[in-house]
Amino acid sequence: MSLKIFISDIHLSDTTTGVHNISLETLEGFWNDIKSDVENANGTKELIVLGDFIDVIRSTKWNGDIQPWNKIDDIKNVVDGIVKDIYKKNAQVFDRFKGFVEAGLSITYIMGNHDRLINSDGYDDIRKYIQEKLGLIPTGQKFPWKYSVDGLPIYAVHGNDFDIYNKTENSSLPIGDAIVTLLINQYPEEVKKALEEKNAPNVAKVYKSLQEIDNLRPSTVTPYWIDYVKKSLQPDDQSLLVDTWNNLSEKFFDNGFVKDWFQKNDYWSFLPDDADKLEIAFRHFTDTKLGRAYEKFLEIKKDFIKETDQNAVAALKLINSNKCDYVLFGHTHESAVHLLDVEGGKEKYYINTGTWRNRVVPGGYKRKGIVFGHQESIDYVMFKIDDSEIKEFQLWNGTLHDNV
Repeated sequence: MSLKIFISDIHLSDTTTGVHNISLETLEGFWNDIKSDVENANGTKELIVLGDFIDVIRSTKWNGDIQPWNKIDDIKNVVDGIVKDIYKKNAQVFDRFKGFVEAGLSITYIMGNHDRLINSDGYDDIRKYIQEKLGLIPTGQKFPWKYSVDGLPIYAVHGNDFDIYNKTENSSLPIGDAIVTLLINQYPEEVKKALEEKNAPNVAKVYKSLQEIDNLRPSTVTPYWIDYVKKSLQPDDQSLLVDTWNNLSEKFFDNGFVKDWFQKNDYWSFLPDDADKLEIAFRHFTDTKLGRAYEKFLEIKKDFIKETDQNAVAALKLINSNKCDYVLFGHTHESAVHLLDVEGGKEKYYINTGTWRNRVVPGGYKRKGIVFGHQESIDYVMFKIDDSEIKEFQLWNGTLHDNV
């Protein structure tokens, strides 16, 4: 019996945009879950990390003219510095992954959109560094973009190429990078500066809360989160949150890279296209009224479910084109299993590997407004295989809530 275990979206960071890294205890819990299966398997045992294991985009080292879409030769030192800092902040986690290798569990690292820069031409030394820290043979060779094995009906990719804002296929530069580095990373920093200049109370609390924006799921609840965070401020200071966002938003839309993306993706049509939707979202990022929060939340949930279904439709196309039974994505941070088809008695599935990130989740059952809670997700998928035949698959969803 052989094992294939898939995880994704751990997003180890340098902590300059917030302390969101997984703990060693979380990793030990994962090992305790899979240990008996690994030890009892007499065939190959492989851990496939399906993208965004490290996150070189979520860093305030991207600032001003230094941005991920610059020429790769010009930003290599920045990427190298971020990677080294990620290791320093997560040395125990890297060491534990190295321990998995020593225990007989091989590791295959697939690229995602937040770690893709390490696959740049001429970055061999950076890849060697990562490979060495994970206990892999430090060849410096590029990491693969997809996972497939001859004779095995599994096809796995990170999934960002089915997200218009984060596509990287054909060397595309994703607008998602600019959203993160020009808006999401900078917003807490700029609000903090503005509040400190006014000697406002609760600056640290507001700053930490705004660093959670990237952990909101679905991300469309962000206006309600900002409304929620406002309550920590005096009424005279609350407008700073809106004003700061609007200033950053104007700079975002005035950025040359962003303008170029819009020129390529904005089409004339009766209905809003993807570029229009992005502009509407960010120009009204902080625009909400708590009196309408409950109704809007119900609409948002419908939109989010629709988006998830679109991933399943993309997976069905991959099942047909690759003649496989299972397609796996990460990227969305929402673990899922969808039965797509049954052909000749064979069930065909789309599976999403979820995330190990902390998540800020809304509760929509209070009619006077949305409330929020914090959860840590720990998701993985395991395939048990005998003679290239998949005997079973398991999707495990873990949710940890710590009251401390």
